[in-house]
Amino acid sequence: MMLRQLWPDRDGGVAVISAVGAALACVAAAVAVDLGALALHARKVQGAADLAALAAAGRLDGADAAARTTVALNLTNVRVIGTETGRYVPDPARTPTDRFEAGASEVDAARVTVTAKAPVYFSRWLLGRDEVLVTRKATAAAPQTPKAMISLGSRLARLDGGVANQVLSGLLGSQVSLSVMDYRALADLDVNLLQFSDALATKAGVAVGDYDRLLATEVDAGDALGVVKALAGGRDGGALGQLTAAAAGVDLKVDRLIGAEVDARQGLREGLDAEVSALDLVMAIAEIAGGDRQIDLKLGAQAGIADLKATLAIGERPNTSPWIAATAQGDPVLRTAQARLYLRARTAQSLSGLAQINLPILIELAPAEARLERLSCAPSRAVRVAARPGLARAMVGAVDETRLDDFKAPIAPVKATLAAVLGILTVKGKADVEIADVAPQSVVFNAEDIAARRIKTVKSRNLTTGLVTSLLQRLELDVIGLPLGGIASAVGHLLAPLGPVLDSAISPILDVLGLKLGEADVAVLGLSCPDTGRAPPRLVG
Repeated sequence: MMLRQLWPDRDGGVAVISAVGAALACVAAAVAVDLGALALHARKVQGAADLAALAAAGRLDGADAAARTTVALNLTNVRVIGTETGRYVPDPARTPTDRFEAGASEVDAARVTVTAKAPVYFSRWLLGRDEVLVTRKATAAAPQTPKAMISLGSRLARLDGGVANQVLSGLLGSQVSLSVMDYRALADLDVNLLQFSDALATKAGVAVGDYDRLLATEVDAGDALGVVKALAGGRDGGALGQLTAAAAGVDLKVDRLIGAEVDARQGLREGLDAEVSALDLVMAIAEIAGGDRQIDLKLGAQAGIADLKATLAIGERPNTSPWIAATAQGDPVLRTAQARLYLRARTAQSLSGLAQINLPILIELAPAEARLERLSCAPSRAVRVAARPGLARAMVGAVDETRLDDFKAPIAPVKATLAAVLGILTVKGKADVEIADVAPQSVVFNAEDIAARRIKTVKSRNLTTGLVTSLLQRLELDVIGLPLGGIASAVGHLLAPLGPVLDSAISPILDVLGLKLGEADVAVLGLSCPDTGRAPPRLVG
């Protein structure tokens, strides 16, 4: 009877709801406290497992004792400690858990499993227990293999600011306007590749140290240059800010910038601990991100030339070919980009007072190559690199400029009209010269060369003079029209002095990209050697 009277009564409803809500809030708070404590304890267990794995890998002959001692010094309430020794295989095709091979004949790694009790304070009534067991694993390896870091293509000695601006603007698809002093500041600024890689990983949302995933990531080139800017700390004079804005929206594949063979990936952190020029890094990012582009360049008048125009087409680097590599056995092979440069020059002087000569020249550059040939840590540190300059071919002839950036199809220039006087005379010409080295040349870098980041140049054995100079010496002429004596000889005398001029005009264009006619620039940026017969152990995936 009383319940029937109370049921329709609505007085005090808020108090009841508040009481129930407060009780639920208390329960939620209690669970949150226990979850936070559990997470903190799990981190402590993981830290103890990491330290134990490092200790076990450092003493593989007494791995279990080393692991137990380390855990005892760093953690209480331990229930289980399991230690396995085996071999670590840094194969990106395997999952991280499968890269450790327990019980292998060649032992270089240890895996430690730690289980410890985590206390439960407020949730024991919900769980029906006053403790939770937390298990964490860690794997550490002590790699034996020394590694070298090599780069291909770096040429900053003769940097033309105007040409560099035009090339960078074309690569990034946005206007770049830096002074020669800006470029020199970037050239003099060193950037640590390890710091760059770790900061780039954070920017890309990749766990620091997960180099397999980082190398497989595609990032915004503007973000990559923003990382360089942050590392510069204002020492670039503001140049990187402009480049960062210009590169926004351009994709960059990280593995085309930094490469590592499978056996070197486990030590990639140590291999990347090397300094590079910020300008080298900027140019590499721009070239790789902006590959497969065609750029029109205005070079202005040169000595003996009234007008000189150039179109530069840059192809993508060959697949699996990064700009820089940490390597232990010779893979990956480094290759520069393929390039085509089409020049249209008009002479300042006229041919026999009748007409100026228009000279079209197509220059094709195949990729130069470099690979690690041998490295040694004792009795002295040295690295030997096998390098081969890219095939270079120059032709006098007219081409379809819209097809310059189609590197899947060859371009065959047709005989060019060099000069024409309406109804009187037409002069046509063609020429073709090629330089190529079939066999690579070996270059040795000693400890002093490596410390100084000294660049060594491998030159083609088949090029004794400038490429354009050699080309003009082979020019074949057809004179059509009135039989005016000495025309062919006059053309030869008029063009002969222009060979060195055009050769020198080409150099700044290719210098920006780290390319050169008949040459390959190689540098060894670092050599990682175990100091005591075995490298210090490191945590691995």
